Amino acid sequence: MVIELPGIAEQQAFVFKEGTKAAIEQLKANLNAPRLMPQSEIDESKYPRTHLLREREGWEPPHPDVVGAYFRHFQSNFTEYNTDAKLAALLGLSSDRRIRTFKEGSTTVPYGVWRRFLVITGRVPQDIIPVLAFMA
Repeated sequence: MVIELPGIAEQQAFVFKEGTKAAIEQLKANLNAPRLMPQSEIDESKYPRTHLLREREGWEPPHPDVVGAYFRHFQSNFTEYNTDAKLAALLGLSSDRRIRTFKEGSTTVPYGVWRRFLVITGRVPQDIIPVLAFMA
């Protein structure tokens, strides 16, 4: 008995297409996320808004007050992430210690971690990167 299988390139194309379809569905679902009250711990007008920009647009790390207020507000609304360890895991970090150092300001939040948090909380849109070619 011989089972014909598609070649690797065809399998990769299938995986890419299915992954793209799933991503589109997730983007559509994101539009229906609940709307929550904004954080009220700090007056955000007293801080620059450069932490909401993309790197190429002049992004600057958020002030520790902003980090702490955003993180605590998120954690109070989502009990499944109510510890620094759980928030760290959500953001792809291996240690809750990093979350604490971001909140206290002894460590600057890296762009990628912060951007992920902003996307998760609906403060900024996700970046969609164009595929220029399939290069096997």
